[in-house]
Amino acid sequence: RQLNRIVPYPQWEEAAGSLNEELEPWLELDEKNLPLAMLVGSPFSGYADILNNWCDQRNWILIEPPSPQQVMNNEDSWLTETVKENRPWVFPGLEKTYLRHAEGLRLVRKILDQAYAGKLGRGIIGCNSWARAYLGYVWHGKIPYTLTLQAFDQEGLLQYLQKAAFNPTGRNFRFRQADNGKCVLPNPESEESVGEMSSFLQLLAAYSRGNLGVAVDAWRTALRAEPDQILAEEVEKEERDLSQQTIWVTPWEQLKLPKLPAEAKHSEAFVLHGLLLHNGLSLEWLQQLLPMTPNLVIETLIHLKEAGITQQRNEIWEVTRSGYPGVRQFLQSSRYLVDKF
Repeated sequence: RQLNRIVPYPQWEEAAGSLNEELEPWLELDEKNLPLAMLVGSPFSGYADILNNWCDQRNWILIEPPSPQQVMNNEDSWLTETVKENRPWVFPGLEKTYLRHAEGLRLVRKILDQAYAGKLGRGIIGCNSWARAYLGYVWHGKIPYTLTLQAFDQEGLLQYLQKAAFNPTGRNFRFRQADNGKCVLPNPESEESVGEMSSFLQLLAAYSRGNLGVAVDAWRTALRAEPDQILAEEVEKEERDLSQQTIWVTPWEQLKLPKLPAEAKHSEAFVLHGLLLHNGLSLEWLQQLLPMTPNLVIETLIHLKEAGITQQRNEIWEVTRSGYPGVRQFLQSSRYLVDKF
């Protein structure tokens, strides 16, 4: 419970306000000149949630994605019936309008052609960064007004984590590294000298590539109640002030984050690449799309789940937050198409 209080996962409401500021120049333009905008984001960066919040604030129409079967059947009634209302719309999930299959690309091409030509009215599309990289090869056009989320550097992570941990009244924590006692996250309101700072947040920003969802997950994993044994006696003598609670941070080199199995090869790469390109898929559709036997798909998913790399939610398999950085590095080193983030 305390972990959820001091470092909750991002909710993205404030980011919707920032998005609104960035969209103002586009909103002021004539709809006929520039009818379409796109927000691209990497997995766990919150781009779809931001668009959902923004849509609620603006009272635009929110369009739900089609089912995989509708994609294969090239069925677009779920979209065309909605835009007949002649109101501006938001569609946060472009990655759900295609399947990497000979019959699975017609729908997304048709939608993008119509939206780009202004036939669907004014709208904003959200798209997974992996899908955007792939669609760049299968669709001839280029969205003229595209936004993305700025990556969080060390200072950005510091400010975000400080706001989450210290803003509510009555919270008085110290965040210290568990092996050497260095300050990791200083209290911005405290006048206490923090001494030498830990490099943990710098390493966290580099590891997450500025992805806030990934960074917060790793930060939550690092927090603990006790220091390393080497500090225990020193801490017992030093910390007599009961008005402050020390939260210990696992040193970066000791942090246990999921890693790809050493024997991971083609089957793992096929499965993981398919999951990222489509932002998650059911077992049924993975088995239909991948050049693998159905049993091998199941075995690979379970193997990756045991390693903390994949998980299943509501029948959809997806890459985990904590596993994502290792997956991206694995696919890039295996010379697969990766996103630009």
